[in-house]
Amino acid sequence: MKELKTLSDVVVFCYAMFIALLLTDLLDHKAIFEIATEEQALTLYKALGAVGAGLMLVKLLIGKLYITSLKYDRHMAQVKINELKADLYERKQAYRSNSYKESIRMEMAVASN
Repeated sequence: MKELKTLSDVVVFCYAMFIALLLTDLLDHKAIFEIATEEQALTLYKALGAVGAGLMLVKLLIGKLYITSLKYDRHMAQVKINELKADLYERKQAYRSNSYKESIRMEMAVASN
């Protein structure tokens, strides 16, 4: 998921740089897209705006999915930690119980001698 998010970030950044270069006239839109009239230029900019909006929507959705997957991973790690804590507690209780029983047996053995 992280790779997909990184890829979407790179695509959106490259697209934004391309649009910025077109808007500052560092790239000639007439030569690149073979535009002859102003109506075609206006249509081109509308299409570029729609594509940009679509890319941003995809980037937003991928970001939400990435955050959701991170939350799920954190939840699963917390569940594993809780299981390990419970296992440790059970082992401590078993050790204490066995230690107590052994100390009682030792006292009884000493008392009977």
